[in-house]
Amino acid sequence: MIKIQLDEDTKQDIMDVHWKDMSHKQTGLYKSLQNSSCKTVLKSRSCYEVLYNYFYDLSGNVIEKNVKKLVLANKSQMEEYIVKLGKFNKTESDELQKYLFRYEKYARRQSAYNILKKMKVNVCPYCNRQYTFTLENNSMRPQFDHFYPKSLYPYLAVSIFNLIPSCSICNQAKSSIDTYKEPILYPYEDEFGDTAKFAVDTKDIKSFLGIGENFELRINYSEMYSSTQEKIKKQNNVLHLEKMYNMHKDYVCDITLNQYINSDDRINEILLKFPDLFDSKEDVLSVLHMNDIRKDNWGKRPLSKLTHDILKKTK
Repeated sequence: MIKIQLDEDTKQDIMDVHWKDMSHKQTGLYKSLQNSSCKTVLKSRSCYEVLYNYFYDLSGNVIEKNVKKLVLANKSQMEEYIVKLGKFNKTESDELQKYLFRYEKYARRQSAYNILKKMKVNVCPYCNRQYTFTLENNSMRPQFDHFYPKSLYPYLAVSIFNLIPSCSICNQAKSSIDTYKEPILYPYEDEFGDTAKFAVDTKDIKSFLGIGENFELRINYSEMYSSTQEKIKKQNNVLHLEKMYNMHKDYVCDITLNQYINSDDRINEILLKFPDLFDSKEDVLSVLHMNDIRKDNWGKRPLSKLTHDILKKTK
C-alpha cells in the first residue's frame, strides 16, 4: 500500500551491514557454505544440484560473488533466481533453512535490528494501519515478511530485499502465498498512489457529516487498467484490506465531521493567523486531523492514506 522510502545512501548502508553479517557470522550464508556439512546436504538430493553448482566452483570452493549477489538481490534479480533455482517442497525447504539459509538465526542478531533502525519503517507498508516501531536495546521490532515465501524459495530466506518490515496481522494473512505466481505490491518499489483510493459508499447524509456509520468503505480503482491495479486487487483480497478498513468507521466519521466543522474559510483563517506555524493548507489539515496527509509522509502514521483520500473525496 505504502512505498518504503529509502534513499541511495541508506540503501547502500543497509547492503553493507547485511553483507558484513552474511559473510562474517558463523550462521551467515557465506560461512555456512564453507561448512562441510552444508556441502553434504547439497549433495544429498539431486534437486539441490542447481544450488550446489551456483555456490561452488569446480574445486569445491565457495563463489563469494554469487553469495553476495543473492543476499543483496533486488526484485528483478530475485525473480531471475526463482526461474533459475526453482521451487522446493516443505521437507526440502526446511532442510535448506536448517543448514544454509538460516533466517531464524539471522532474525535474532543485532544486525537485523540495526537494519530496521536504518529503514525507519514506522508503519506497516502492507496495510498502513499498524505502527511498526523498532525500539532500542532490541526489545521490540516489526516482523519480517518474506515477500517471496521462504517455504517455497528458501534460498531467498536471507536476501535483505525479500524481507519486508510488517505488522503481525499482515504477515499472518499473507502467509505463504506464492507472490511470484500471484503478485501483489512490492513495498520497496510499489504503492497504491492514485491507482486506488478509499471512498465512502453511502446515500445517508448523516454519514457524510460524520454522525452515522451507515456506510461502507470501498477501494476504488482508476478507470485505466494497469498491472499495478491487478496487484492491488490481489493484495486487497489476500490481506482483507477493505474488511479491515471497515473496522475504522468511527475514524472516518471523525474525519468527515472535522472537515464539516473546519471549512475552507476556517482553514484559510488559521493559515493567515499562524504564518510561522503553517506553510500550506495541507499543513493545517494535518494538524486538524492529527495525521500527515502529504504523500511523502504516508508511511509515518497509520491511516494516513485513508485520511488523505477521504479528505480529497469529500472536499
